[in-house]
Amino acid sequence: MTRIVFHIDVNSAFLSRSAKQVLDKWYTRDIRNDVSVVWFKEKGKSIIVAASTPAKKLWIKVPMRLYEVQKIYPKVIIAPPDYEYYKKCSDEMMNIIRSKFKLFQQYSIDECFVEYTEDMQEIYWEPVRVADELREYISKKCWFTVNVWIWNNKVLAKMASDFEKPNKTHTLFSDEIKEKMRPLPVRDLFWCWSKSEVALKKLRIETIWDLANKQRDEMKSRFWSYWAILWEYANWIDDSKVEDTYDERKGIWASSITKIDTKDRDYILTFLEEFSSELALDLRNRKKVWDIIHVHVRYTNYKHKSHQLKFSNPINKAEEIYPLSVKLFDELWDWKSEINLVWLSISWLKDEKVKQKPIFTF
Repeated sequence: MTRIVFHIDVNSAFLSRSAKQVLDKWYTRDIRNDVSVVWFKEKGKSIIVAASTPAKKLWIKVPMRLYEVQKIYPKVIIAPPDYEYYKKCSDEMMNIIRSKFKLFQQYSIDECFVEYTEDMQEIYWEPVRVADELREYISKKCWFTVNVWIWNNKVLAKMASDFEKPNKTHTLFSDEIKEKMRPLPVRDLFWCWSKSEVALKKLRIETIWDLANKQRDEMKSRFWSYWAILWEYANWIDDSKVEDTYDERKGIWASSITKIDTKDRDYILTFLEEFSSELALDLRNRKKVWDIIHVHVRYTNYKHKSHQLKFSNPINKAEEIYPLSVKLFDELWDWKSEINLVWLSISWLKDEKVKQKPIFTF
């Protein structure tokens, strides 16, 4: 039988879980249907990390400051983030899914993979119907909605974010990818970085289809095994297993499209500030530290630039991450090109107890 993999992702995770929390405590309506935001406070600044659909219609969006939102709509409903509650909701959903599927892999706090095994295909309904029932079941048990994507392997799941729609089931099987995926530029291929794109273009490889038509051995002989992996992804070859290694992750990241092309440094830095707070909040609750920080941007001409820094003393405070991210951004940016995507990652996670302390403090 054909391999079938589900990718399950919560819709508007922060807002959905905050809406459930305030409804349980004191509010009588679903704040997702009102002008509402979730905010996070760091270093005295209140930053919006999620906004409802009615709020977005008023041009309230991430990562605005709270006072800016209140100027636009003074009666906005404000919900503070509660990571412990988010984790509780995440665990509840993950446990439900884990109980229904033998092969399960948590990918983040609000998304996971499961394999619809051959045994399940023989016993239960066709996968789209199962996915629809899973969405309905999660909605009733957990109160928030999810998207489910159905593919033949995991790499297709990573490639198909453009198909996302709220509370839907989507398919992208092998017989659909020729039309939907292969005409895309090679830079859209998972794991294809900016330097890789430049090298491929020198070989007149412009699209995923161009790469797929090359010979694997030719790519490997020219560019080592990394390029052979890219070739496999271009041909949708991915045999990676669905296995739960979430707690063993060695890196986390946050990214966002800026919505508008911009060379406003202050505006770009609001993304890095939000990402710094978000990642620190995640790892602080996990009692982890890290020692590599990486900043990546995409220009409007689709060229990519990135810069990273490895430091000797692992850190976990947002006030330490943010200045480093700004330093990296200022070093990689040419100060004139417009930007439309910002990415911040930290990696090589370690237990917090390994953090070194200085001998002398001045």
